Amino acid sequence: MTSMVPFLGQLVAIPKVEPRFNTALKQLNSKGMELKINNQNKHFASSNLTVQALLDLEIPEKQNGIAIAINDTVIPKSNWNSHPLKETDTVLIISATQGG
Repeated sequence: MTSMVPFLGQLVAIPKVEPRFNTALKQLNSKGMELKINNQNKHFASSNLTVQALLDLEIPEKQNGIAIAINDTVIPKSNWNSHPLKETDTVLIISATQGG
């Protein structure tokens, strides 16, 4: 027995699987999410991102000296690993600069 699942714009036949694999199938069928990051819309395949996961994807090399605001609310660095992002969140990444 198979079921048809949309994947990358096409229907794909998926064999019936054990219930323990249902979570993986739901993720496969997920449309992901769109976020606005520094005034640019970006689409992400995963719909389960935290602030830290987003930073690991977007700026893996420079995560010191930055501040993050989600929907105009600053998120403390201590909460980056646990703060979930939601579809259509507006993310502002601010880098500290030196100068006078």
